[in-house]
Amino acid sequence: MIPSLTSSRRAWSLARLESIEFFSGLGDSAHLLYGLARAMKPRVAVEIGSARGRSACFVGMALKENGLGRLYAIDPHTQTAWNDLESVDTFLTMRRHVADFGLDGIIEMVRSTSADAAATWNEKIDLLFIDGDHSYEGVKADWERFSPFVSEFGVVVFHDTIWDRRPDPRYAREDMGVPLFVEELRIAGYPVVTVDHDFGVSIVQPKIGGVTLAKVEATV
Repeated sequence: MIPSLTSSRRAWSLARLESIEFFSGLGDSAHLLYGLARAMKPRVAVEIGSARGRSACFVGMALKENGLGRLYAIDPHTQTAWNDLESVDTFLTMRRHVADFGLDGIIEMVRSTSADAAATWNEKIDLLFIDGDHSYEGVKADWERFSPFVSEFGVVVFHDTIWDRRPDPRYAREDMGVPLFVEELRIAGYPVVTVDHDFGVSIVQPKIGGVTLAKVEATV
């Protein structure tokens, strides 16, 4: 069992996290991941796309406070078409951040592509954060590889889901496919809730129609 943090130490640790320049577009929505992890008490969390570790550290801090759970942070830490600003080989930088916050026993850094990691994956996932390859084909592949492992009340979180609704000319590109893919999930009947900040963060329950909460009598 991982010892939980006191409220004062928790506030200090979160303040330290906010003081670090992660070069991440996730912004304040990292607190949404932190809150989900605190509330859901996931035993297994997975993120695809870690870069310098902002999202991983926020989720890791929540797991540390929960006193249970492990985050598998999947990222090749090499130059790709979707690196965050100034992030190329970020492995050592992220490892330092993980160590600085005492998260070594909570965050397992998986230096791998999501395809290679998925090839041997066999655990149930309670919280899945997809923020890697943002092309339509890439994000769809990550969903198809990992969402079948999500537990009954688990959720999948996507970053950068409202680029079509809130285009930013500074980062405009034609190959952004996350909004279209998540919209297709919504149309197909998957419950989707979207936060209109930090380029859009959408929470998806990977079951068409959602999980049944109560028995409803059929009417004639």
